[in-house]
Amino acid sequence: MRRQTPPAHRSSRLLRRRPNTAPVPAPVPAPAPVPTPALATAPGRVAAVALALLLGLALPSPAQATNGYFAHGYSVSQKALGGAGTAYPGDALIVTINPAGMAFVGDAFEATFSLFRPIRDYAASERGAGAQAGIFTIDPTSEVRSHNEYYPIPAVSYSRRLGDWGNWGVAMYGNGGLNTEYLDHSSVFAQNIPLLEARCEGSFGGGAPRAGSNDPAEFCGRGTSRLGADMAQVFLVPSLAAKVGGRIALGVAPIFALNRFAAQGLKAFARFSNDPGNVSERGHELAYGGGYRVGAMAELLPGLTLGGSWQSRIWMSPFDDYKGLFAEQGDFDIPPSWNLGLALQLGARHSLLYDFQHIAYSEVASVGAPFDPNDFVNNCALPRLLGSSADSPSCLGAATGPGFGWRDMRVHKYGYQYTWGDYALRLGYSRSRQPIPSSAVLFNVVATGVIAEHYTAGFAWQLSPGFALELAGMYAPQNPVRGPNPLSNVTLDAAALAGLGGGEVAAFGADPNDQTLQLNMRQYELTVGARWRY
Repeated sequence: MRRQTPPAHRSSRLLRRRPNTAPVPAPVPAPAPVPTPALATAPGRVAAVALALLLGLALPSPAQATNGYFAHGYSVSQKALGGAGTAYPGDALIVTINPAGMAFVGDAFEATFSLFRPIRDYAASERGAGAQAGIFTIDPTSEVRSHNEYYPIPAVSYSRRLGDWGNWGVAMYGNGGLNTEYLDHSSVFAQNIPLLEARCEGSFGGGAPRAGSNDPAEFCGRGTSRLGADMAQVFLVPSLAAKVGGRIALGVAPIFALNRFAAQGLKAFARFSNDPGNVSERGHELAYGGGYRVGAMAELLPGLTLGGSWQSRIWMSPFDDYKGLFAEQGDFDIPPSWNLGLALQLGARHSLLYDFQHIAYSEVASVGAPFDPNDFVNNCALPRLLGSSADSPSCLGAATGPGFGWRDMRVHKYGYQYTWGDYALRLGYSRSRQPIPSSAVLFNVVATGVIAEHYTAGFAWQLSPGFALELAGMYAPQNPVRGPNPLSNVTLDAAALAGLGGGEVAAFGADPNDQTLQLNMRQYELTVGARWRY
């Protein structure tokens, strides 16, 4: 029986042409074995080597070309098409965004390698001339730039036919991550408060007192002055996809997740935690968990394909070594997300793609819980500064404690492919509202996920019936986010002190004398990949 490819790709030799009489997407017959390259005849050996390489490289690679901290795309084609591809089963890494697409991939193996460069920095202004006392202020600076700007990111996927009705497969890839490391800066605690003011090494005061500062209240963390966070997420995803009738496919993919995290330079904030010993400088810790993704794909009209997918919350084991930092005692689940996509074939050479993605960061407290400065200062910071050691629901690590304040993300992705002969040219663009509101810039100095746009391009070359090479490039321009440091300018009068221990005194509000912080990031990525069909 002759097998067919999805209608959006019938013109491309990269994705085997199908007869015009066929009404539905389906894979093509496997080509005859190609003697070169030799690896095309040994997919199992290729997969084993690539999986070992991925394990060796993925864990040390915490950063991704990001929508928040999710990658903007995973396969080379997705990365070149602005991240779009939910309705475009062009390769075995379709499982990363829609497991139903695996039903049309056939026998295949894909390996990709990206070199990613995020450039991130922050700036801090002077306080206003009328500023009063400051609980915490970063010393003014025009730019502090994070170190560690190059990251290797591999991904692999293997797919195998199950007769004429579907496919099974397995993939391993980095879901996302973040990394910052700021050196050589300083900060101030208790500014303009007589006998208590302390100047500390480190952007968040994690180091020793600066020369000439006495620090009688021991505000400085006396640990490392390097401020940063390091997080990487790796997914291992088996999948099963089946055709239902001629025009529809369904897929399911269990997700086994590994999350790695470390933080440093935050010891000065340990006194504002319900578990001061598990806030900073605890080394890298691993968390394990799982969830699932389900998807569907259907041919609506000849040449028009619709795809959709939903990924559950990924339930992770807690970071016990950082349960004093994250809300809900170290819980750091991976938020749920869903995406819809359309793929339209226009004539023999042109393909248009559109995806919409929604990432529910707000559903995970450690990421989405807001930072309320009134609650934090009145019910955590001031009581701790006055000697209280009682647990507080307003302190770091509490079930209702501060998070990073990230909003949900809604991402629009657009892609175009032009195919001629054995070649394909790809262009893409994506746009979103980045997840960090201006009110949440303080804690997000260590998590600068402020990218809003991606510009992408790529190229593919079918060297033989069973082997293709691909290339993709990405540029994400900076999208600065500015907001106040709410701890830099407070009123410590009798009314404020009367609120200690649970009062509802509103000690904070919009004030032009607050310090202004600015978060910046821009990104570059180059990806190469190879695909085998056998």
